[in-house]
Amino acid sequence: MTGSAAKSSRRHYEDFRDPDKVEEGGVVRISGAFLLDHEDEILNLVKEEGKLAEARNPKAKVSSITKAGNGIVVETSSHNLALKIGKALSHAYKGEHTYKFLKGEKFVEVIWQRD
Repeated sequence: MTGSAAKSSRRHYEDFRDPDKVEEGGVVRISGAFLLDHEDEILNLVKEEGKLAEARNPKAKVSSITKAGNGIVVETSSHNLALKIGKALSHAYKGEHTYKFLKGEKFVEVIWQRD
């Protein structure tokens, strides 16, 4: 194959995915009675995981930490960081956790709670 025939037979995989539809990041929702007694410790763990992730990859950051109702909502710029925080919470404090992935997107919602 030569010329334009060679060009048309090549596949460009990046053309099959619309980059505007791929949302990155994650949300960690922390709740439960355990949070009331250990809020400072949990926040320190979340912030430390954020610092470690940012040291490895400057794009991976904890975007915000807010109180919502009886819990805390942590927003991250990377789905991997949200997963890492969820796993760190489970490892350090046990509790129940679930991960919800959006189909076709790099976004995860991590729900952690302990009563």
